[in-house]
Amino acid sequence: MAANFTVFSILVALLQSHLLMVSPCMSCISPWTSFGNHCYLLVTNTKTFDEAEQYCQSLSGLGRPSHLASVMSQEENDFLVELATPMNGGAFRYTWLGYRRDLSTGSFVWTDGSPAGNYTNWAPGEPNSRGKEDCVEMLATSMWNDKNCIKLRRFICKRPGRFPIQMP
Repeated sequence: MAANFTVFSILVALLQSHLLMVSPCMSCISPWTSFGNHCYLLVTNTKTFDEAEQYCQSLSGLGRPSHLASVMSQEENDFLVELATPMNGGAFRYTWLGYRRDLSTGSFVWTDGSPAGNYTNWAPGEPNSRGKEDCVEMLATSMWNDKNCIKLRRFICKRPGRFPIQMP
């Protein structure tokens, strides 16, 4: 009996060490898609901005909060456009991002708390001040448009990778 326990313990130790070696390659589990240190999920069921944010938050895991996608660089924006573009050649649909106007300040903020203003990709003339356009959608052109938050859109959720790599 003790020999079986020892063999089992050795197998568990080997499996754990193997998982630790390959964990950076396994940061996202399907249907999530990896980019950088984050996982992304395109949700094609349309929802209002608030419903979409609530849905993304419902996908949070321990230490891995999920929100509508924030965009911190041109590379990340390009990745999101590719993720949101239909593979079957169908029409691109407007897609919510996690950027919305803070009604108390008038500034746009990310729902995940990321710093605002480091990167933006507004379409010409946007954001505009047409009243109730306080949420941001990504267009097929990869540019952003402010839109009424009650419109129904597809959306992209974003959360930290499963095994984030800690830099010293």
